[in-house]
Amino acid sequence: MSIKNPIIVALDGMSWDQVLPVVDKLRTTGCILKVNDLLFREGFRNLLPKLSVYGRVMADLKCHDIPNTVANTCRNLRACPPWAVTVHGSGGKEMIEVACKELQSVGTKVLVVTVLSSIDPKTCEEIYHRKPAEQVMELAQIAKNAGADGLVCSSEEVSELRGRFPKFTLVVPGIRSSGADPGDQKRISTPKVAINRGADYIVMGRQILSAKDPVEEVNRILKNELGIYLNNM
Repeated sequence: MSIKNPIIVALDGMSWDQVLPVVDKLRTTGCILKVNDLLFREGFRNLLPKLSVYGRVMADLKCHDIPNTVANTCRNLRACPPWAVTVHGSGGKEMIEVACKELQSVGTKVLVVTVLSSIDPKTCEEIYHRKPAEQVMELAQIAKNAGADGLVCSSEEVSELRGRFPKFTLVVPGIRSSGADPGDQKRISTPKVAINRGADYIVMGRQILSAKDPVEEVNRILKNELGIYLNNM
């Protein structure tokens, strides 16, 4: 089996002093490092060079603004390009296009957020007047037309998306091992189910970060749940 590690570790709500010892350990696993609020506290030009030493970085900005503002934001990422940046699909085709244009030359993937995994079906219909799967497919088509590289979606939609958009990079948040605390996520899944349905990457946070040994927990998930063996095991 491929030795690619599909785990993205969400470093949410942490200071740099808290993040540093964790990423220093995780660098041996090949996990992608996802940051959002820390980017604003530390600043793009300060954090990205420091964090990139420890692995690929997903800048989870979830950009959702007028195209000019999103272009300015993405332009600021080019000094130290992350592996990927997220933008909201509901921002529309033009907004996604400018993000792609600004980052194309540096190779950063533009991943379009569809329906947040914290949104349940009832809330989705209140906001979008569609069921989650319908809204996800609508936004996925917009993302494709805009030239995006992939999507952020729940495990519930990933199988159909893989069939419709085979070239997309599909990132699935809301991932927990069976029996783990779901936290604030509503549309959740286990690592094995998400990967088997077609996810390229899975986002996990609290389960790994709260473990006594985060590296051991990553290796346990990879080995016992996904059948992946890394060189550090």
